[in-house]
Amino acid sequence: MVNCVLFLFAHVSFYLYNEKNYTNHFTHFIDSKSQKCILQITDIPSHTNDGLKINADVAFVESDSKWLNVKGKTIIYIKKDDSLNFEVGNFLYINTKWSYLNDPKNPYEFDYKTYLERKNIFAITYTNASAVSKLHPLTFSSGLFIGENIKATIVNTLRNSSLTEEAFSICSALLVGYDDEIDKNILSSFSHSGTLHILSVSGMHTGVIYGIILFLFSLFDKHDKRKKLKCIVLVSILVAFTIITGFSPSVLRASLMLSLIIIGKTFQKQSNSYNTLLVSAFILLLVNPLLILDVGFLLSYFAVFGIMYLYPILSNTIYIENKLLKWFWDSTIISVSATIFTLPISLYFFHQFPTWFIFSNLIIIPISIVIMFCALLIVAFSKVVVIKSLLVKLTNTLVWLIISTSNLTDNPNYGYIDYICFNKIDFLFLTICIILLLLYIKHKRFKLVVAFMLNLLLWTSFTIYENAKQIKQSELIVFNIKQKTFYALRKGNLLYCNKTSLTTNEFERIVKPYIVNYRNLKIINTSNNYIASNSTRFLNITQSDVSSIPSTTNYILISNNSTVKMNTFEKSKPLIIADYSNNYKTLIKLKNLCKIHHLTLHNTKEEGALVLNLN
Repeated sequence: MVNCVLFLFAHVSFYLYNEKNYTNHFTHFIDSKSQKCILQITDIPSHTNDGLKINADVAFVESDSKWLNVKGKTIIYIKKDDSLNFEVGNFLYINTKWSYLNDPKNPYEFDYKTYLERKNIFAITYTNASAVSKLHPLTFSSGLFIGENIKATIVNTLRNSSLTEEAFSICSALLVGYDDEIDKNILSSFSHSGTLHILSVSGMHTGVIYGIILFLFSLFDKHDKRKKLKCIVLVSILVAFTIITGFSPSVLRASLMLSLIIIGKTFQKQSNSYNTLLVSAFILLLVNPLLILDVGFLLSYFAVFGIMYLYPILSNTIYIENKLLKWFWDSTIISVSATIFTLPISLYFFHQFPTWFIFSNLIIIPISIVIMFCALLIVAFSKVVVIKSLLVKLTNTLVWLIISTSNLTDNPNYGYIDYICFNKIDFLFLTICIILLLLYIKHKRFKLVVAFMLNLLLWTSFTIYENAKQIKQSELIVFNIKQKTFYALRKGNLLYCNKTSLTTNEFERIVKPYIVNYRNLKIINTSNNYIASNSTRFLNITQSDVSSIPSTTNYILISNNSTVKMNTFEKSKPLIIADYSNNYKTLIKLKNLCKIHHLTLHNTKEEGALVLNLN
């Protein structure tokens, strides 16, 4: 009966969360033409290289000459214009075309469409500054965005405080979770050092705030006589912090857990810490069931569970009297505990492992807490020039120090292991290994050792089988990359491609997701435009004055707006492939020519990447 009720709760929760199920969602009233809309900004507009990215709620849409009151979230991308000045709560009037999100166009590419849909964003828009105007504040009630306005005030104060760009972006992330303007190289560096969690507001930050409040209460309430007042203040501040940080999953988890513990202690109700953790997860999933698919949510809960379970066991193995050494030991085993429990998740989603995570966390976490305090003081003393100036200099130095520390391990030769092939089966085997190992540490039973070794044997056998199967495979992939030509030949464990034709970001974003799905794949850089493998003959035409094309060629890739006489292929009937390096005019021309000469055309811009099995 309980399971049936929970299943019903899950179904209802999922239906209610999906805003597209509501009849007044704006996507039910938009079409392919330009439409007039009124939207309200719900988050701090973030500056990008191309312009502004604005999160907004759609309030009104004009349809059939009528203004309809609607709801729904969206993202507005506005081309760069220095005159733009928008704030949280502003209403915007726009006249624009809506864009629906596309499915991934390359194999294993990050599914941005699904990612946004899980956040209830089903349509976005790209527009110019001239198509956007800010409505007079008295035209409509702007609503109360108390948390976001406080967040915006803090971010603007830090932005105007003479901090370096790196210091501003990191301080904003540490203090209120505004990480939209952190440089991608810095994010990559922190990821490789195993300290990326520091740059997103997390349970650590919530715990620091909780500790500060407890300390302040201890100064004037040493005998803990004002329990109920302390409970109200603590819970209120935790709720406020959660709102200001935009309901980050890790902050929600930490705030809910701490609130439940505080309320329990206040009314002298003892609770099991594991039950408290699970109750907080249940409440969050009841509100948003799709959080179960959120990587941040999973990492947050498994890290805390790991610390709760493994830290006490490891802590009791060694007794240390020296306070400094004990702090180092405790910090180390906390990092190890969290890493062990999150390892399957991080390997499956990120395919890399930071080998120096203990060293990096020992140095960067304490400094980041000091930076967090400095940023808070900069906001508090923003009007006191002398104090603010000293704090800014100190913060700039500390930020430089943590960036330099993270850069020490930002090297694939010794700092981190990258391109780790780790699929769902690996996830399962590693999870079983960790569970059996933890059970053995606690119960010391020989049966668990046998089960662990059998699991390793099965995992090894599966890996050998997958490698043997991969060695026999051969395929050609023509990727879909904007304004670029990129194709690769995979023969067994070798991948032949012209890696230098792409930027590092393009390769990491589009090609790496394909590579990490194969074991021990070695990249061989080549710029050969003709490929012969088994019965396959592939030619890439990049210029118009092609002298001769082998008659046996059965795949022809046309790039860079090259022109080819299609009548020469009427007998051989090769597959014509057009990539994203061609402009719209060339693609239309190719489409018409292929139709006239009865040739098949694969347009990667419309149809996505082409994967050819050459076995």
